[in-house]
Amino acid sequence: DIPEVLSYLVMSLKLTPNLEQSLCFAAKESSNSLVLDLRKLLWDMQIRVHHSVTDAVTNFATRWGKYSEAFKRSLHLVRSSVDEPDEAQRMMTLNKALDVGLEGTRDMMRAFADQLHQPTMIIYSIGIMIPLSIIAMLPAAGLIGLHITIFQVFFIYDVFLPLILFFYIRQVLLHRPATFSPPHIEKTHPKVKHINKKQYALLATIVGFIISLPAFFFILSFFFPQLSTIPLFSQIILLNETVPVSIFLLWGIVVGFSAYSQWVFTSFHHIRKTIKDMEKEFSDALFIIGKRLHEGKSPEESLSYTAETMKGSVISTLFSKTVFVLSARHATIESALFHPEYGSLKQVYSTRIHALMKLFVEGIKKSQQTASLSIIRLADHLKALQEVEKHIQETLSTLSATLRSTASLFAPLIAGVTLAITQLISSIVEKMMITTNSASLISTENTVMPAITNSFALENIEPTWFILVIGIYIIELVILLTRFTNGIEDGDDHIAFMHDLGRVLPIAMLVLTISIFASSLFLNSLSINI
Repeated sequence: DIPEVLSYLVMSLKLTPNLEQSLCFAAKESSNSLVLDLRKLLWDMQIRVHHSVTDAVTNFATRWGKYSEAFKRSLHLVRSSVDEPDEAQRMMTLNKALDVGLEGTRDMMRAFADQLHQPTMIIYSIGIMIPLSIIAMLPAAGLIGLHITIFQVFFIYDVFLPLILFFYIRQVLLHRPATFSPPHIEKTHPKVKHINKKQYALLATIVGFIISLPAFFFILSFFFPQLSTIPLFSQIILLNETVPVSIFLLWGIVVGFSAYSQWVFTSFHHIRKTIKDMEKEFSDALFIIGKRLHEGKSPEESLSYTAETMKGSVISTLFSKTVFVLSARHATIESALFHPEYGSLKQVYSTRIHALMKLFVEGIKKSQQTASLSIIRLADHLKALQEVEKHIQETLSTLSATLRSTASLFAPLIAGVTLAITQLISSIVEKMMITTNSASLISTENTVMPAITNSFALENIEPTWFILVIGIYIIELVILLTRFTNGIEDGDDHIAFMHDLGRVLPIAMLVLTISIFASSLFLNSLSINI
């Protein structure tokens, strides 16, 4: 939020040295949370809470200085720039203000990334290693007299642990510095206005329910044993002896959720990607426009030349459409860009591009020569913003890649192996029980040991229930790790989170399924010889 608002202030002041006008421009063109406070500042100025605009900016800088010292210093430099005696000194002060703000954002994100090592290790320990290690030892609990039910395991693994992880991850993400807000996509966009979330949710639920039917039939036969005489239910029970039917329920949940995420959020993701590609190319386009204007070319010719020079890029379509509207409708540049019906920016959902093109229009209204220099400076500022964004992504890339690998690969892989080990230990305990019952041993061994092992074996080590409980835990863990990764990279971005989750969940479930069957085959071959 801070880099965007600061850049709008600086860009506007470089074009027109009017502090109040630049504040209005930043408040109008930005859409992040910081702007709400900025708009409140403008309202206070209107009702004379502050004696002057410089007093208002000073008060605003002091209030936000508690959260970012760099932003405070930048605002003081912005305020002082309007009092500089000459143009060159004013430009130097504004450049310094932007540099201080961007460097401060970069330093805050670097410090945040450095502090993430310990929280990541804690999440990995209490979310993966310790819980799954304990699961492997549960079948042996009966040997020491512990009576643990599957409902207790469900509460600990599917309710208690996820809640702890959720609040811990939330607390960590609250310390993330605000950087750049993702593009906001209106629901009226042609590519997303047809999306009916309720309809897709119903369809995804039906798909998930169909996949889960074997598990539901098994659960019914478990609670109503008389149903086992029906051929369909008896076949499901027979299937469960070779393939745990709880796998079908887990896959039903995953496929239903993933289908909904992909159907609803893929279009939003593609639109955002197009916007980001357009913004990356926009700085080069601005530089070309500024150079052509500086050479004495008209704004219309400069736009046409830029569209032809950058032909094949995403941004060239914007300028090509602008040139077409200019020639076909004999419109002004402002109308060709911003007209609500035929403007070329009508379906470009980038606040950054909209803001910079407004500065471009305002600049050429005053002086083409002045506008050319201002546009070149705008291109430089946009490049600086993109460099900061790129640096932040590079700073977090290693950690994000590790978390994604953990969510999609390592956590389900470890869980699958752990479940197979649990079944192996269960079979060993059952063999010990059978051996103890059949052997002619002393009375304590004939009574106590079978009671312990029988109590645990009959109630707690049914593979179907273990797989269901741990499978649900893995789904919750993937959701939490994906939220953590997404929060580190993009902040509170619901669209990116849902799209990533729709891709990661099926991969994690596939790894878990393969791991369970492969590990079971391998360990069962070992248990035969035990």
